[in-house]
Amino acid sequence: MSIFKCKMCGGNVEFEEGASVGVCDSCGTKQTLPKLDDDKKANLYDRANHFRRNNDYDKAAGIYEQILNEDNTDAEAYWSLVLCRYGIEYVEDPTSHKRIPTVNRAQFTSIYMDEDYKSALKYADGYQKVIYEQEAKAIDEIQKGILEISSKEEPFDVFICYKETDNSGRRTPDSVLANDLYHQLTQEGFKVFFARITLEDKLGTAYEPYIFAALNSSKVMVALGTKPEYFNAVWVKNEWSRYLALIKNGEKKMLIPAYKDMDPYDLPEEFSHLQAQDMGKLGFMQDLIRGIRKILNADEEKPTVVRETVVASGNANVQPLLKRAFMFLEDGDFKSADEYCEKVLDIDPENGHAYLGKLMAELKVKVQEKLKDCAETFDDSNNYQKAVRYGDKELAETLKGYVKSIKNRKENARKKAIYESAKKDMEYDIVQVLEEAVELFESIAGYEDSDKKADECKVRIEELKVEEVRKKEEKHIAAERKKKKAIKITKIVSPIVAVCVVIAILIPTVIIPKAKFNKVMKVVESGDYDNGYAMLEELGCSDVILRSKYDRAMAYIEKGDDDSIYLAYTLLNELNYQDSEEKKNSILPQYINILLKKAEVGSTVYFGSYEQDNDTSNGKEVIEWRVLEKKDNKILVISKYALDCEQYNSLFLKDVTTWETCTLRKWLNETFITSAFNSDEQALIPETNVSAGKNPEYCTNSGNATKDKIFLLSISEVNKYFSSDDERMCATTDYANAQGAYTSDDYIVDGKEACWWWLRSPGYSQRCAARVDSGGSVDCYGDYVSSDDVGVRPALWITLES
Repeated sequence: MSIFKCKMCGGNVEFEEGASVGVCDSCGTKQTLPKLDDDKKANLYDRANHFRRNNDYDKAAGIYEQILNEDNTDAEAYWSLVLCRYGIEYVEDPTSHKRIPTVNRAQFTSIYMDEDYKSALKYADGYQKVIYEQEAKAIDEIQKGILEISSKEEPFDVFICYKETDNSGRRTPDSVLANDLYHQLTQEGFKVFFARITLEDKLGTAYEPYIFAALNSSKVMVALGTKPEYFNAVWVKNEWSRYLALIKNGEKKMLIPAYKDMDPYDLPEEFSHLQAQDMGKLGFMQDLIRGIRKILNADEEKPTVVRETVVASGNANVQPLLKRAFMFLEDGDFKSADEYCEKVLDIDPENGHAYLGKLMAELKVKVQEKLKDCAETFDDSNNYQKAVRYGDKELAETLKGYVKSIKNRKENARKKAIYESAKKDMEYDIVQVLEEAVELFESIAGYEDSDKKADECKVRIEELKVEEVRKKEEKHIAAERKKKKAIKITKIVSPIVAVCVVIAILIPTVIIPKAKFNKVMKVVESGDYDNGYAMLEELGCSDVILRSKYDRAMAYIEKGDDDSIYLAYTLLNELNYQDSEEKKNSILPQYINILLKKAEVGSTVYFGSYEQDNDTSNGKEVIEWRVLEKKDNKILVISKYALDCEQYNSLFLKDVTTWETCTLRKWLNETFITSAFNSDEQALIPETNVSAGKNPEYCTNSGNATKDKIFLLSISEVNKYFSSDDERMCATTDYANAQGAYTSDDYIVDGKEACWWWLRSPGYSQRCAARVDSGGSVDCYGDYVSSDDVGVRPALWITLES
């Protein structure tokens, strides 16, 4: 029985090999299945369907095209392209609880005329064909309804594309900018589609007919944003990508990207051929309006909105009206203040102080001097520009001074943030991190002591490189010493071998030929313990192995030097024999002191034990840890292998999962810790402040910081401590693999297939958590928190104290 992820809800669809139709265990929907010839193709389908279920249709379509490049007879891939083209989202009917399609990307072309739909029918078997035709009929009926509604909508000149709210439900800065842009364009007489206002009276109905009509009728789209992730938000991208598709198909339209407070090089790659506009640039609005007029072939001035005027004689004094306006400002009645400034402008259209009053009302500032305390510059405001233009020299210079003060404050804040980040990097004796610190300090040259700090980093980098060369030389010398030490160890092992010989007098007469046993014991005596123990295990001599390992450990303890104690602890960690646990605890303080000397960043240490070879009869195996950081007599470590396979959260709930609340955190700090470490070892694991671990690509709510003994790395930490994909690649233990951890034969590490492993940071939404994929790349988009095939690499701090 094989399993495939449901393309409607993400649940499991079980099916017999070769079946083309299956039923989802979760939503009960009967659905078509792809031709799953190999694991690679199954993974591609899982990933593509994941994107499509989350409305990222363009990403999904790219993967379906990739599948068709490999096999152009796969009916399901053609059908999946149809679902992407029409933006099909399956939602649950609250009455019948069945999954029904909704159309998020309406087309003028009927689905029956779609070439990919025709190809799906061509290559489908009889069972698939019936389902495709049923779904196409439902989609066609929805499409007709959308076209009927949209045909009644009046055309628009401009479509404003932006992100309304962030992941916490708060309005974004983009929404405020879009609102200002809407009113400016409307004031100039343009018909503007602005979702916040245009769709205000459409609450409770499907928005697609109105969006479809606006996209097709508008001649200009302004796609604005303040962050790269806002431009790439699913529904924002859905709008501008559809608009670009219309342009590509020959429509005479223009898309204008507009950005603020971000690097233009961070705009979507699809905008690279377009002329982007900086909203923070002086005169942005005038340039934009002039460009739109040109595109619409409307060089003549659009009629402006006529406001109510105050009837007054030609020599009327505007001072009383201005005084009232500024009194309203002091009281915080910004609406009335703006209205009185308008009355002044009806009498004197070039009154600079009236525009100043309107500017203060716009920014909700009660006193003029407080303008310099605004969070953002306002030199792009139409009211500011007219106040400077029509005001006297003193007013103009004062306002320009406020803007300059804000820019200086923001620039100092930017430099300070960079400076503090670079100083933090200086705490780490890692060449790559220090090189990044140098780049940061040099980017703010002249700020405080940045130049001096950059030089300090460069000196430390050279010292670390010299130290690295010295360590390599010492390692070579140590290898030579190890050869000599092997001779001494043979003498230590001699008593152990003697014990084995005594036992050998009994075993051959009952179980095996004496000659064969003696041959195995010679392998052990030679010092090749791993092969010797393997051969003894084959002969059924498990007691001999345990006794031999125990006696080796006792001999090491008796010798008492650092290397011997280190080897003794490692051996005892693997044993459940006689008083091995007590002996291990007795040398634990010595072992920790040895770790203090031996543990270096990048090295491997041994601590605790956990089932790893999937053979519980021989006890647990010692855990290998990679050292990530060393400071203040503590080391930060992560398991060398994925030790187990667990869901990030066993409850698949929308918008609730964070590291703080997930079941994996509880499992690590309750189940895993007690299984892997005895009480003495647990006492050496300190409780640590663990940050929530934000996602740098998606503004997903990451929850609150926690205090944990065992935790997972975050996205920023895994990028900090691992310098490449190869370093992040990880194999599973046999036990973790048996628990269901996914591995890929496309990537091999330590002679084993590489796996996926969890990070604690959230994914693109709180239904997903970030992970490292089998190739070692960090997947910020993430996988569903309920996925049960992702490996677990615990991380923890060990206190190295006597």
